[in-house]
Amino acid sequence: QASAQRSLKKHKESIHEGVKYSCDQCEYHATKQGHLKRHKESIHEGVKYSCNQCEYQAKQPGSLKTHKKTQYKDKRY
Repeated sequence: QASAQRSLKKHKESIHEGVKYSCDQCEYHATKQGHLKRHKESIHEGVKYSCNQCEYQAKQPGSLKTHKKTQYKDKRY
């Protein structure tokens, strides 16, 4: 129940109250703190997620996962 209350609070803040998390290095604004963190890592810190089967590099973990699913769909990784 506590988790649901936290989620509802975050939802109200970001959607209904207009709470934004601003990047201190550019004009980017996020509605969730985690999105701002991911933005900073990929855009300003140059964090890359490398494929262990080819030279592909992604800026976000979800992009790497999609790459592996589409490129190596018959293989386990």
